[in-house]
Amino acid sequence: METQQGFLAEEVGVAPEIVGEALRKATTKLLNEVRKVREAISEIRRAIESRRDLFLIRRAGTPRDLCYAAIDSGFTAPAIELVGGYLGIVLVTEVLYGSRCGGGGIDVRAYVDLWFNDDLTNSIARYYERLTTLRLLERKRAGEADFDVLLIDGEIIPRTRWVSGGERSGRQELLGKVVDLTGEVLKVANETDTAIVGVLKRSYSRDIINILGFSNLKLSDKAVISLVLEEGEYLIAGDHFTIRAELEKLTGMPGVRRDWLRSRLEWYESLVNSIPVGYTVKLAFYRAPRTIYPTATKVEYVTSDTIDEETLLSNLVHISSGTGIPAPVDYADSFSNISRELKQTVYNKLLAELAKSVGSKEIVPLLSLINPEKLRHIIG
Repeated sequence: METQQGFLAEEVGVAPEIVGEALRKATTKLLNEVRKVREAISEIRRAIESRRDLFLIRRAGTPRDLCYAAIDSGFTAPAIELVGGYLGIVLVTEVLYGSRCGGGGIDVRAYVDLWFNDDLTNSIARYYERLTTLRLLERKRAGEADFDVLLIDGEIIPRTRWVSGGERSGRQELLGKVVDLTGEVLKVANETDTAIVGVLKRSYSRDIINILGFSNLKLSDKAVISLVLEEGEYLIAGDHFTIRAELEKLTGMPGVRRDWLRSRLEWYESLVNSIPVGYTVKLAFYRAPRTIYPTATKVEYVTSDTIDEETLLSNLVHISSGTGIPAPVDYADSFSNISRELKQTVYNKLLAELAKSVGSKEIVPLLSLINPEKLRHIIG
C-alpha cells in the first residue's frame, strides 16, 4: 500500500498462517494428553474403585428440599491505580435460594478502601466475604435466618503460606484475620447444624492422579476426573489430612517429580495448619447433568448432623446449572460484578469528599490515574 508521501506501508497484524501454526501446536499438545487419558480411563476408574479406603464413586440420589445460602464477592482486579495509592472496591452478595427458604432474598454490600503501597483488594475481599458468612450464621443462631447449606464461592479453608519471623505485611495480617474468622465460621456452623460447601472453580492440582500412580499424565485432577465420571456421578476424594499423608508416601517413588512433590507437601502443611482442631474438611468432584461443557466441579465440604455427604453431594448435582456450578453460587455471582459505572461513582465521590476537606489543588494530583490512557475506560 502506497501513502501520499510515496512511502510503502504494510498493514499491522499477524499473518493467518502464523496463528494457524501456533494453534496447531497447542491443539496437538492437548489432544495427545486427552488420548493418553482416554486410553487409561478404565484403568483409572479401576484404580479409584480399588482404593475405597480413600476414594468412593457414587451416583447422585434423590435430592431433598433444602434452603441454601450463598456468599460471593466481586472486586476490582487490579485496583484502580492512583498516584496516591490503590483504590479498591469490593461487593459482597448474600443470597437465599430454594423453595424451603420462603421466597429467598438478596443482599449486596459495597466496601471501599485505599492502600498507599500495595494492592490488598483481593485479601480484603476475602476478609469481608468471610465476615459476611459469619454474620449470616450468627443470624441463624439468633433465629433471624434459616437455611440448611451455606455455599461459598471459593475455598472453605484459606490457602496461605505464612512467612516465619519478622513483621507481618498488611496482606498477611488480613489473611490471619481470614483464618481466625474461618474458625468462627466452622464453630457456629456446627452449633447451628449447617453444612458448608466451598466451590473451587479454579483447580489445577494433580494430587489424585499421582496418588493413583498415573504421574505420567500431565492434565489436572479436574480434567482427568471430568473424563472418568459419568453424568450424575460424584467422587468423594478424602480429606485434606489424608491426602497429605498419601502424598508423603510418594517420596522417592519412580515417576513422581521431586520438586512438584516438595512444593505440594509445603502447600498442604500450610493448609492443614489453617484447619481448626476437631474439624474435617473433605474434597469431592461431581458431574452435573445437562451442562454446557461436560466437566466435573470440585468442592470441599463439611457435613452437618442432619445432612450427610451422600445427601449433600446428591443435592449439589441436582441444583447445579448449565455451568456445572450450584445455581445459588451462580446467582450470587451475577450480583457481584464491579461495573464501570460503580467505579466511576466511587472515584468521583472520593475526589469530591477529599476536595471539600483539603482543596482540589492539593488532592487532585494524588487522585490522578497512574496511566490515564490505559484506565480512562474504567473511570470515564
